Amino acid sequence: MGIDWNTLLLSGIGALIGSALTLLATYLSHHWQVSKQKERDEQLLKGILQAMHDEVVTLWDAYMDGIGHQIEALPDGKPLNMYWPVTQEYFTVYNTNASFIGRIQNHDLRRLIVSTYTNARGLIDSYRLNNDLVQKHEHAVLIFQETNNPTHKANAVAYYGSMVEYAGKLKKRHRAIKHQMQQLLRALRKEGVLSKP
Repeated sequence: MGIDWNTLLLSGIGALIGSALTLLATYLSHHWQVSKQKERDEQLLKGILQAMHDEVVTLWDAYMDGIGHQIEALPDGKPLNMYWPVTQEYFTVYNTNASFIGRIQNHDLRRLIVSTYTNARGLIDSYRLNNDLVQKHEHAVLIFQETNNPTHKANAVAYYGSMVEYAGKLKKRHRAIKHQMQQLLRALRKEGVLSKP
């Protein structure tokens, strides 16, 4: 009894074809899964960018209604002699999704997002400092009224001067943030955040 080379050859060819088809099916399945994951990641990132857009618009509108219009209307050489309460963390979307920002492919948009949010935090800190100056000025005025001590009057005048100087810096920072925020919103819209999927 001899070896049936035809059967052996056909079996080998069949095994080779079966293996090749299995490899092809595995490759296609992996490629499909990678493609679907990429699509899900892109949709997630687009959703985050849409949420950032909405957060920026909402916060800016609230800011303008709260103090923004007042700082724009403040005459040069005058202090912002009022408190603006800033007691919470305002950037919820940005903070909770900061890990995704590195995935943004558009380098300019990524940098603009980080820069805008960072500068907005700086503006908030500036208002906190202004609140502190207002409080110190009011305290110095009150102490002077109670004591009629010229030292306290000099302190009140000095704090008033600091408030005038600082109001100019606030106005400048406000204008810079307003411009940057408008750039960010344009960039996000250009990225398609307002278009339907």
